[in-house]
Amino acid sequence: MVLTLSACAPAPTSVEVYSTTGSKSSLLARGSDLPVVSGSGSGNVDIVVDRGTQLQSVDGFGAAMTHSSATVLLEQTDEIRAAILDQLFSPTDGAGFSMVRLPIGTSDYAGLVDGEPVHYTYDDMPEGQTDEGLEHFSVALDEKTVIPIMQEALAVNPNLTIIGSPWSAPAWMKTTQSLYSGSLIEGYEDVYADYLVKYVEAYHDHGIEISYLTIQNEPLVGARTYPVMEMGEYQELSIIQKLGPKLASAGFPDVKVLAWDLNFGESSSSIATSYIDTVLGDPEAAKYTAGVAFHGYETEGIDVFGQGFQYVKDTYPGKMSMVTEITEGTWSRDFASNLSYALTNIVLGPLNYSSAGALYWNSVLYDDGTPNKGGAGTSLGVISVSHDGTYTKSSAYYAMAQISRFLGTENGGQAKVVASESSSPEILAVAIQRPDGRLAVVVLNTGTSFPETVNVVVGGSSFTAEIAAQSVSTFIY
Repeated sequence: MVLTLSACAPAPTSVEVYSTTGSKSSLLARGSDLPVVSGSGSGNVDIVVDRGTQLQSVDGFGAAMTHSSATVLLEQTDEIRAAILDQLFSPTDGAGFSMVRLPIGTSDYAGLVDGEPVHYTYDDMPEGQTDEGLEHFSVALDEKTVIPIMQEALAVNPNLTIIGSPWSAPAWMKTTQSLYSGSLIEGYEDVYADYLVKYVEAYHDHGIEISYLTIQNEPLVGARTYPVMEMGEYQELSIIQKLGPKLASAGFPDVKVLAWDLNFGESSSSIATSYIDTVLGDPEAAKYTAGVAFHGYETEGIDVFGQGFQYVKDTYPGKMSMVTEITEGTWSRDFASNLSYALTNIVLGPLNYSSAGALYWNSVLYDDGTPNKGGAGTSLGVISVSHDGTYTKSSAYYAMAQISRFLGTENGGQAKVVASESSSPEILAVAIQRPDGRLAVVVLNTGTSFPETVNVVVGGSSFTAEIAAQSVSTFIY
C-alpha cells in the first residue's frame, strides 16, 4: 500500500502510530514511532492523499447521554464515574469525544427517577388540561440525572458540541393526548417552538450550551411503548420558521437546526430527500438550519448510506450532515467485525461522503443493556458497565476514538478532511488536516485474513507500517 501526500511542510523525522486490532492485542495503543526516510517504498495498494485539497470541517464524534446513561453513571462510585467520563471525553487520556446528543424529555432509555423508570416531558399536565403559556415547564427531573452528569462531562471537556433531540411533545399538544403515539396538533407549532426555546434556556441556566436542535427524533415512527411523535415535512418546516426567530430573540442566535433525524437507505431515500428539500429548499428555514441528521439503521452499507450525505453536499452547498444515531447491540458481539463495520459505515466511510461526524446511541449502559423502559431493549452502550462496577469499551468506542482523539481541536480551531483516494476496496482511509498544522491519516484494513504492509509516501519521504486484518491505525505527522 502506498499513501502519497502533497508536501506542504518539511518532512518530519518520525511518525506517531496508534492502533486498534480486531484481535484486541492493541486497543488505541501507541506503537513505536516510525522513522521517516527519503525516497519511496513499494506496496500493492495506493492511497493518494491531496493535502492541498481541503473538504468539510469535522464537528467530531461521540454518543448520547440518555437518561439511562446518566442513571448508570450516577449509580457508580465517584471514582468509577470520573474514570468513565475521562475515558469518554478526555482528549489526552480517553477517546476525546467532542459531541453529545441529549434527549429532550425521555426516550426508551428513560433511566430511573427515585428508583423507578419514568417517561416524561418538561410540561406534563393532568389529563384534560393544557399549558399553552408553558407556565409549568420544568427540567427538575433532569436535574436528578442528565444535568449533573453533563456538568461533570463538561468539566472533563469544556468544548463539547451538544445536540438536543425531542422524542415527543407533551401529550396535551398531541392528537392522541398520549406520549406513545400521535402527532403535534395543527396550530401548536408556535407553542412547540416556545417549548424548545425554553429547553435551550433551562440548560443554559445550568451551564450546558446547546449547539444544535433536531425538531423531532425519527419523525416517521408511529405508536410505540416509549415516547414518539410523527411529524410531516411541512409541519417541521413551519416549526423551524417559527423557532429560528424565537431562538434569536431569546439570545441564542447560534443554535441551529438539523433537519430529518432518521435513516437514509433504499426504502427511505425518497421520503428523506423530499423532507430535506422541503426544509433546506425554503429560504427562511434554511437560514436557521445548519444541515441534516441521519440515523444508520438501514443496513445496505456505506454505498447506499453515503448517498444521503452526498445528496446534501451536492444539492445544498454550505450545509453539513452527520450521523446522529446508530447502536451496537446484543445481536452482534464480535469485536473485529463490529470494529470494521463501524469504521466502514459510520465513522470513516461517511467522512468520505462529506459527513461532519457521528454519534452512537447510549454512551453508557449496564452490560445487559439496562435500564430501559419500552422499546426492544437490545442496545449496548459505547461503554458497558457490570453491576460490580467494572466496565468495558466497545468496538464502536475504539472505532470513533481512532479519529476523535487525534483531531487536534482541544485548544480550538477546526479539523478538516482532505481529499484521499484508495486503489483497493479493502483499504479505507481518511486524512485530516489538524488546526495545529499536523496531519492525521486513519487507515482501516477491512480484509478478514491478511495484514497489509503500508508504505506511506510524503513528498520525497516515506515510512512503512503493517496493518493487521480488520484493524485500524492512525498516523500523526
